[in-house]
Amino acid sequence: MFLIQRLASSFRLHIRRVSWPVLLAVLLLHMLASWCLLALAGEDKLSDWHAFLYFYVTTATTIGYGDLSPGSTAGRYITALLVMPLAVATFAATLAKLSGALLAFWKRHHMGKMAYDMAGHSVLVGWRGAESARLVELLLTDTTTDDEGIVIVAAGLAEHPYPNNGLVRYIDVPSYADPGVYGRASLATAGRVLVYCPNDDQAIAATMAVGSLSLVCPVVAYFESAPPARLVLTHYPAIEVTRPLTADIMARAAQDPGTSALTMDMLCAGDVGMTQFSVTVPDGAPSDYAALIDAFRSQRANLLGYCPKGGSPTLNPPESTRVQPGDTLYYLRNTRLDAARVLSAASQHWATATA
Repeated sequence: MFLIQRLASSFRLHIRRVSWPVLLAVLLLHMLASWCLLALAGEDKLSDWHAFLYFYVTTATTIGYGDLSPGSTAGRYITALLVMPLAVATFAATLAKLSGALLAFWKRHHMGKMAYDMAGHSVLVGWRGAESARLVELLLTDTTTDDEGIVIVAAGLAEHPYPNNGLVRYIDVPSYADPGVYGRASLATAGRVLVYCPNDDQAIAATMAVGSLSLVCPVVAYFESAPPARLVLTHYPAIEVTRPLTADIMARAAQDPGTSALTMDMLCAGDVGMTQFSVTVPDGAPSDYAALIDAFRSQRANLLGYCPKGGSPTLNPPESTRVQPGDTLYYLRNTRLDAARVLSAASQHWATATA
């Protein structure tokens, strides 16, 4: 008895919701009943399943080409009283159900309720209005690193900030402090994570949550003041922390005119001019820093310095410096260099120098 009650309750629920199983069952039953009645009425032209399916679909969609129609009086009554009304109603219900499903999907996407399965993408945590919009623009400009797109994880946004850009996804979260919400952004397989929250309290919460996930990709966090930045570095020294450089840039511009324009040019990948990039030293590359300088120069790039794996960056090191595979090289160029291209150029210069 309990099982029967459960089945009856489930059936009533499906009926109230006009679920897909109910809609499909009604459609199949109506098609079968219509075919049987037309066959009993002697409608030989409509008895063939191919002809009947064509007749049923054109009737349900109200197109009615007229090339197939019942010839007998009984067939006409069956079509007028049974086939047409229920076929049209079933087709309308199917369209309404499909439209509702598409609308629900669009709404979830627009309101940030989706979850994404991606790899190699950028994750931007937080939203600071026009400043974040500029950041997204710069990330999208460098297609070498962001060909997989960007996922914006933000709290408090009313809707998707880029609803018509297929490369930008949006996830709405109730709190930055919950590490579990970042799974919807595929943080474990992301290429890079940027924490750029509206205030330092949110930035601390987000950075601590992201840091607890032990990601292998680079994580960069922005803070307005020094104390929260130091707190984050104490717990997660691998996270790169940045702070406002406005005062520093203004001081340099006042003391050394033109340096602010040069600094902006070096940092803004989307603008015209030489921009700062980095590349990891590949296996097999010459370890002599002088050879690497010549190799980069042959590619119309200026080598600025390097960072040992797990160490701190060094600008303009001695030419006798030995670099190892896995170290990071920093250079200036109008576009990004491919690591294989660097290796090829460096090997050629190394062979020439040692010949």
